[in-house]
Amino acid sequence: MQQLSTCTSCQQPLKEIKLEGHYGQGVTADVCGNCHLVWFDAFESVRLSGLGWVGLLREMIATPRAAQSVPTKMQCVRCKGSLKAVRNLTRFGRTAALECERGHGHFQGFALLLAERGLVRTINSHDLAALKEENTAPSCLNCGAPVEDVPTSLSGQTPVCKHCDTPLMLFDLPRLTQALLVRHGDVLTVEEPRQQLAIACRGCGQPLDATQDTSCENCGHVVAMPRLESVKPLLDKIEPILRNTRARQARPWGEKLKNMKGDASATQLHRWLGHTKDIFSSGNHRYSEAHSAVNYIGAIALMLFLYWLFG
Repeated sequence: MQQLSTCTSCQQPLKEIKLEGHYGQGVTADVCGNCHLVWFDAFESVRLSGLGWVGLLREMIATPRAAQSVPTKMQCVRCKGSLKAVRNLTRFGRTAALECERGHGHFQGFALLLAERGLVRTINSHDLAALKEENTAPSCLNCGAPVEDVPTSLSGQTPVCKHCDTPLMLFDLPRLTQALLVRHGDVLTVEEPRQQLAIACRGCGQPLDATQDTSCENCGHVVAMPRLESVKPLLDKIEPILRNTRARQARPWGEKLKNMKGDASATQLHRWLGHTKDIFSSGNHRYSEAHSAVNYIGAIALMLFLYWLFG
């Protein structure tokens, strides 16, 4: 892929990747594998389809980096202007980004981008206990740095990575799966998710339902996915399902619609005007004179509106 710009923090080339948006539209992202940053032009990130997220997650997995501090001296990729820190409120909570003051786009770290879409959640005591049972050390989802000396009981506080200052997060399996199962504007349904999207429990090996399980029904082991590479088995199962999903086609004209085409009397406006005429010509004496006056006033108002609209 073409390398068009450089990261304004580390001066390394940004990798331009083409992703799929909703209804097959293309979305472009620029990724810095060294700083774990993604640049999206204005509003592009919200247009990603499930297949687009699969592609972006694969790119994130393929760009490991050594732990380092928060990037500094960031500038807009397009105009080299200054960036401002913004705090956006989404339905999944608050998230942050560095946004171009001229509206060209924004930089976001991997973890914050995933948090903005609700694909990850902050780590808790149950997750730490599960990782301890698996003999797996917690790590920063953003920079990959190992996190040491984290107490099993967090007492309501979320530990923070000492290298990049990012709260410790891990993937929310059901939310991630549901976000990925979207293509061409349709939410896809998997008939047998425990078979088609089987994710093995790290406690007993039983298959999990990736669309809803947060813990194993068999042994109670909590699903804890603290690393980018931990979602690769799920991506491998979901991607073929997405690629085999055809876009919806426009519904063909039926015989009735063909016969109505060009017939003004088939329109709703014509039927409404006919209904109004029936009211005025009706000999039903149940309508009072006041009611009739209101109907005539309404008709006059309608004619004035149509004259203003088409005159």
